[in-house]
Amino acid sequence: MKLSTSLLLPTLVGAAAALSDANVYIFQRDSLPTTSKPPTLTPEQARLVFAQRLGTSRYHGLGDASESTLQYINSFGGPERSLFEDAADDRPSELVLIVEGVSSKSGKQEPLIAAYSGIKPAFAISKAPSMTANKQLASDLNKQCGSAKKSCALVDAINPFDVSCWNGKSKVIYFDLVHEKFGIEQLISVQERLIRFAENGEMNVVVVLMPESSRSSKSPANPYGRYEKVSQSPIIRRQEAEEPMIDDQFTPPALRNKQVMVSNSSDNSTFEPITGVPQLCHSSLDACNIATNNCSGHGSCYKKYGNAKDVGDAPSSCFTCGCVPTKVTFSYAGGSKNGWTLQYWGGSACQKRDVSGPFWLITIFSVVMIGLVGWGIGLLFSIGEEKLPGVIGAGVSSKTR
Repeated sequence: MKLSTSLLLPTLVGAAAALSDANVYIFQRDSLPTTSKPPTLTPEQARLVFAQRLGTSRYHGLGDASESTLQYINSFGGPERSLFEDAADDRPSELVLIVEGVSSKSGKQEPLIAAYSGIKPAFAISKAPSMTANKQLASDLNKQCGSAKKSCALVDAINPFDVSCWNGKSKVIYFDLVHEKFGIEQLISVQERLIRFAENGEMNVVVVLMPESSRSSKSPANPYGRYEKVSQSPIIRRQEAEEPMIDDQFTPPALRNKQVMVSNSSDNSTFEPITGVPQLCHSSLDACNIATNNCSGHGSCYKKYGNAKDVGDAPSSCFTCGCVPTKVTFSYAGGSKNGWTLQYWGGSACQKRDVSGPFWLITIFSVVMIGLVGWGIGLLFSIGEEKLPGVIGAGVSSKTR
């Protein structure tokens, strides 16, 4: 789609004003497949396209998706990502801007409608869902992207380099022309920046123009279909293939979340070293934290055993430390690059470095090498002890008389 720097948003608004469907415009540096007539997608198909572009498709199952749905996702779901693409920062950011309340009958929007031009949308959404459904979808997609709920002006919210308004590479903005003060003026003022981001390959922009009729329309309970929400599918559980069935009551919180603490050579300076031999079990959680100095900063206290129904202290309860590995950074020779390694801890207060892994590695390697050297020496001795054939009579047979 050709990006025109003059009257872009007025053109888009004029295109959507006379229709009950929602028009969707996609602006990116790479060209989109062109057709004589833009296709019309259902709200559920449009949601799958948005999820694909935002990188949140793991929350949106395809189920028994039709062939046409898969084709729409491939056509409008953004550039294909290579399997071996490891630099996520090199790909452009993704922005979905949902504009609510586009109307040809509004006097404030007459200048924009008059600037209508023949730019075709990428596709349309049939029977535009209600305003409540649109706001809910934008909120859910933002949570799936990991974007925090921050209140930013539109001029700052569209800037992918503004870390105070962006948290990651994807964002969804819901913009209501009626409730936003100077809504039309704000849209016109940011159009050139949106075009510049798209042309430079810094951000792909999707503009969804919802007609005014969708504000009071009565859409079904789930017009966009069913999908997983962040609260229903924790990130740790979703990313793991399979987890063993264990009781959280007797699992350290740090280990339960598979947490790795980030530290360096001076991170644990606030934790005083443990002297002597700390006891293994403590009667309460507070007693464990105090006696172990919060597990020396290398883990957290948890109930190892006791009555599962008891939430307080009990004589038969045992609180102890659950150690977690810490991430230690170091500098390579020359100091040009930094690396990191994992340091494991042990002991009843996580105060001791766990060197069992390197110890067994060195021990097994040493035993194997000693065995190989001994076998080689023995092989040399066995070859040296073999009897040689006689030199004088070798190969000579006597005459028979």
